[in-house]
Amino acid sequence: MIEIELKKNQIIKLNTSSKVFVPTQTTHYLLEAVKKKIDKKKKLEIIDMGCGNGVLGISLLKIFQNITKLVFTDISKESLDDCEKNIKINKLKKRNYELINSDVFKKISIQKFDVIINDISGISEPVAKISPWFNKVSCKSGKNGTNLTINFLKNYKKYLKNKGKVFFPLISLSNEKIIFNFLKKNNIKYEIILEKKWPIPKSMMKHIKFLNILKSKKYINFDEQFGLIIANTKIIYLG
Repeated sequence: MIEIELKKNQIIKLNTSSKVFVPTQTTHYLLEAVKKKIDKKKKLEIIDMGCGNGVLGISLLKIFQNITKLVFTDISKESLDDCEKNIKINKLKKRNYELINSDVFKKISIQKFDVIINDISGISEPVAKISPWFNKVSCKSGKNGTNLTINFLKNYKKYLKNKGKVFFPLISLSNEKIIFNFLKKNNIKYEIILEKKWPIPKSMMKHIKFLNILKSKKYINFDEQFGLIIANTKIIYLG
C-alpha cells in the first residue's frame, strides 16, 4: 500500500499487485498538466486510458467535484482489479465511474468525452523489458515505442467532444520524431505544455551498452551527464 499526498490534508491510498504497472513520474507530470488545463466548473466526462492501478483517475475524482463520469481502461485485467479496489479504498464508490478491459480503443463503445488522457505505454518495448516499471506487465509498443500512441492518434477524434481536450506523454525512450511527424502530417495542432528531464533508474545502468545500441538505431534517445542516462518526458496537449 502506498500513499500519495495530492494537497494538504488530502491523501489517496493505492494498492498495487506484482502484475500491475508501477506508476512513474510521468503519471505525476500528466496529473500536473491536466490540473492546469482542465475546466474547473463545467461538468466533465473523462476517460483515463492505461489507468493501471487508477492513480490518475482517482486523483482527479478526489480533486474535482465537477467530474460527472470517469471511465478507467486498461489492457490488463489485474490493473482493473487493483483500480476497482483502490476506488473503494478511497471511498469513491458513489461517484459515477466505469472500468473497461480494452486494448487502446478496441472495446470502447463510441461515446464522446470532454477529456481524454492517454497514459498507455509509450516507451520502446526492449527498454520496457529491462525496466523496473513493467515487471510481469505486458508492453506491446514496438521497438521504437510508438505503436500504441499512433493507434491512439488515429482514433481519438471519434471519442472526443467538440472543444474537448487530450493529454498524453511523449518520452525520449521512444522515437519521438515518428509521433511529431504523424501530428504534422495529419494537421493535428499540438502544444508541449510540460517538459521534464529525469535520470533513468540505477538498476538500468548495467544495460548501458544495450541502450546505446537502441539509440544508434534511433529507436530511443537520451543524454548522458555525470555518468547518468537522462531521459525526457513531454506532456502533449491537443485542444
